[in-house]
Amino acid sequence: MSSAGGVVQSRRLLLLAYLSGAFGQAMTAQVTFLVPLRAFELGADFDVIGLIIGASGLAAALSSVSLGAVIDRLGPKRSFVLGTATTALLSVLFVFITSYWWFFLLQPLVGVSRNLGWVASQSYITSIGTAQERPKLTGRFTFFGAVGQMAGPVLVGGMAQLVGFRWAFLFPAAYALAFAIVGLLLGETRARDHALTRKAQGSGFRSALQMVALPGIRVVLLLTFARVWINRVYAAFLPVTLVATGLEPGVVGTVMATSGLVAAAVAPTTGFWTRFLSQRTAAVLGLGCGATALLLAPHIAVVPIVYLVPALIGIGGGLSLPLLLGMIATAAPADKRGVALGLRGTVNQTAGTAAPVLIGALITAVGLTLGFTTGGLAAAAMLLAVGLRRRSDRAEPAAP
Repeated sequence: MSSAGGVVQSRRLLLLAYLSGAFGQAMTAQVTFLVPLRAFELGADFDVIGLIIGASGLAAALSSVSLGAVIDRLGPKRSFVLGTATTALLSVLFVFITSYWWFFLLQPLVGVSRNLGWVASQSYITSIGTAQERPKLTGRFTFFGAVGQMAGPVLVGGMAQLVGFRWAFLFPAAYALAFAIVGLLLGETRARDHALTRKAQGSGFRSALQMVALPGIRVVLLLTFARVWINRVYAAFLPVTLVATGLEPGVVGTVMATSGLVAAAVAPTTGFWTRFLSQRTAAVLGLGCGATALLLAPHIAVVPIVYLVPALIGIGGGLSLPLLLGMIATAAPADKRGVALGLRGTVNQTAGTAAPVLIGALITAVGLTLGFTTGGLAAAAMLLAVGLRRRSDRAEPAAP
């Protein structure tokens, strides 16, 4: 903008757009940290904990494409406010739960509302700037997400140590409410203006099926599944494992926060790495660090060497998310970006459902070592499948 005030306003709104990225991953980290520990406190076994976490992912998976279509019609801003405000309200209800069976009712609702806010924030950041600017914008967006992911478990763990797992749920409620206010301060996007002038696209499933035929979309979806599989196995079972060995919740919180710290440091460097590597290759190598972390987890679950596990997870998370957002925004039609991100969200949540259910049952049956090892090998197989695919010029833009 030409005026100084306009420049300041533009920078302020851009900062808010980056800040919106601190909602989705941070809320997932907080709830995934608290719910298993609270359920364990109420008497749930590992397999039941896996089902509880999976219930949230299943509900979000079934609704993600439709939520993407809603975002295309309402716009990212309104959708973000709706998702964050609803998440805040539902988080308060966790305080009143005294039986872990109630988690099966509340977790799906939280999964849908949190997913709406998360997909809306991704749609917002990919709706501004040019394709060339996208790696930088999504890298900064991911930086704020990683900071939130880092700080969330530390604060929630500390609060749980002070007031117990039950009352600690007030923290994610307040966190989500703060982001509802951030959403109200966001500016509108051209994507929303366009969406309001075109006819409604129904539930979005037809558009989603058409986009699956695009090579670039398929690559992003497989990498997304691997990314979430790694993170969910790590987040769902490492905290309980460490608490069961006698570590205090506050210490466990610092372990889990390390992944966010490393991701925050790595995310802004995404543009640098794509000077030398294709976006696909950089994403595969980053996620390979996460798969390695799962293989190491049961063997080094003692302080201080256990911090290596979240450090490797953080490298994969910080590098892969901005790349995947940029890749899918480039591969999808601009007027269907919300549906494309919703499709990615479906895969995201499907992995989030499958990982804790399958690995939780496996850990219960055969123990932690084989459970984590199987999780790591499954992730490595997915990455190998992407690496062996013939590279398509249409799948992703060439590295600058």
